[in-house]
Amino acid sequence: MPTQRRIAPVTEGWNRGERDWSFVKDASRDIARWEQETGLALPDSYRRFMLAFNGGRVYPRLFRHNVPPERYPSTEPVTQVNPFYDWARVEAHWRGEIYGKGNPPGMLLIGCDPGGLEVLLSVRSEDRGQISCWPHTTNLWGTDGNDQVWHQAPSFEAFLDSLFDREDGTDYKGWHRPIYDQLARPLAF
Repeated sequence: MPTQRRIAPVTEGWNRGERDWSFVKDASRDIARWEQETGLALPDSYRRFMLAFNGGRVYPRLFRHNVPPERYPSTEPVTQVNPFYDWARVEAHWRGEIYGKGNPPGMLLIGCDPGGLEVLLSVRSEDRGQISCWPHTTNLWGTDGNDQVWHQAPSFEAFLDSLFDREDGTDYKGWHRPIYDQLARPLAF
């Protein structure tokens, strides 16, 4: 089990054999275009992460979420971020192509857990750069209980710093694939 934070690539064609960093799209032009079109700027740490990796599967990946159990039932408030989305998917969420008008306004959906909990990055002026969690739904924002996000961390870097593995290394065992021995890179940006 490594002691260093790691990241493995996410590619659109992973299941077709596109399994190395050469298949990860350079998101710099698309991010610059989005910033120009929206008049919004990505928080620096997230921008650097996306320019370095364009999303990915990080290790460690476990975090304690703050969503109440009546809104996101689980045996304990621990889940995993898997994966951080690539920029094309972040933009598709922003445009409402996946959850329609259910998305929390002013939030980028940047990752998820396997059970439907989205990891959000605020681009709103009042809480810019903060990370929140949201149990996704296609209900219109503001209706049918789709009216709240739960604060998770003050910044993207703080969220990454909060990720952990269990003492027995079970998260590493779940994250690791033999191909990651060659592909995974230090999570430094």
